[in-house]
Amino acid sequence: MAQLTLTKNRSSSPTRKQPHAKRLDVQGLRAIAVLAVVANHLIGFPGGGFVGVDIFFVISGFVITLGLIREHETTGHLSFKDFYFRRVARILPAGILTIVATVTVSYIAFFAERANSIMQDGLWAFLFSANWRFAMTGTDYWAEDAPVSPLQHYWSLGVEEQFYFLWPLVLVLVLGLAARLGASIGARRVTLAAVLAAIVGLSFAWALAETANNASWAYFSTPSRTWELAVGALLAVLNPLFKHIPYALRSTLGWAGIAGIAASIAIIAKSFTFPAPWAALPVVSTAIVILAGTGGPIRGFQFLTNRVSEYIGNASYSLYLWHFPVIIIGGALWPTEDITFYVVMVLLMCFLAVASFEFVEKPAQKRLMAMYKGGTWRPSREAEERAEHGALAVPWPRNARNSIGNRAAARASEDSSS
Repeated sequence: MAQLTLTKNRSSSPTRKQPHAKRLDVQGLRAIAVLAVVANHLIGFPGGGFVGVDIFFVISGFVITLGLIREHETTGHLSFKDFYFRRVARILPAGILTIVATVTVSYIAFFAERANSIMQDGLWAFLFSANWRFAMTGTDYWAEDAPVSPLQHYWSLGVEEQFYFLWPLVLVLVLGLAARLGASIGARRVTLAAVLAAIVGLSFAWALAETANNASWAYFSTPSRTWELAVGALLAVLNPLFKHIPYALRSTLGWAGIAGIAASIAIIAKSFTFPAPWAALPVVSTAIVILAGTGGPIRGFQFLTNRVSEYIGNASYSLYLWHFPVIIIGGALWPTEDITFYVVMVLLMCFLAVASFEFVEKPAQKRLMAMYKGGTWRPSREAEERAEHGALAVPWPRNARNSIGNRAAARASEDSSS
């Protein structure tokens, strides 16, 4: 795959590389998202726990786009090959393991007809197209009287990867055209923000229409979900504007966003029209929290930035992968859903998630990145730390530690890349 390069104006010098610290609040949001999804799938409470996926979409759009923009403004180019290799190294090892294990166990636990159907689900999931598989088969996400595929949760990974199949190309075209017209870096960001705002508006309008016409299809539809990832991407593009917001305002916004996320998880139910318009509540609330934390840590956010939340956030991908097969297959094999069932399910999914994260996801990503020799990209200390923590680093200002002085910021500084 050829590398696409954007050349900067002679008057524009590459942005000097700044130290980057992991946004521990973002990792904490990942933890809230995955725990809400797991609880909803396991015990049906809280009723709106499924909006954790919408929280993930915003975070993903923000983190990935921030990395793409940083690469362009630092090096002057974007490489498709590098980007997609990083995605493969990040997603596939644990994802394939879960698919293979789930399909294998399904042939032991279920009759051949259902196991064959699950194998087909696995093939679609491997190709990042599970969302279209479930949409085309008329899957009702909230159905309680029909067999549920243990790989149904792969629909969200399909939506994400389909978005990232096109989004880097759009970004390259917009930034390249703006550069050819002699636009400054700031003007390029403004242009990209305008394009993203249009994408958000068009996708949300499509989601409203599709939800009204066929809610089951809309739930899995990439066009009806694109706006959620695009909101995160828009945050990344406008990121420099948020770094100088006064702390008092950032704190107010941050807590308002947390309240919105809590309300989403508590009150949204399957009777609500979803994904539009009600997905807007968790999406906007998550965006506000990310925006508020851009200038540095917020006092009282230790529930997001503590070590436990950080680890759950780091391991959230593996936990998301394993929780649903455990619940669906375990529920089919366990005679009654008593307290013992729930304890065993939680222990099993946590064991598989930690084992997958520590012995598959992290080492495989690190090894694949070290083996990669193509393009202009080489494993750097920052790349090694991304592999080690299972997440992209997101910048906080250099003086963020001094602004609050809390332990979370200090630890973030220790983890920062040179």
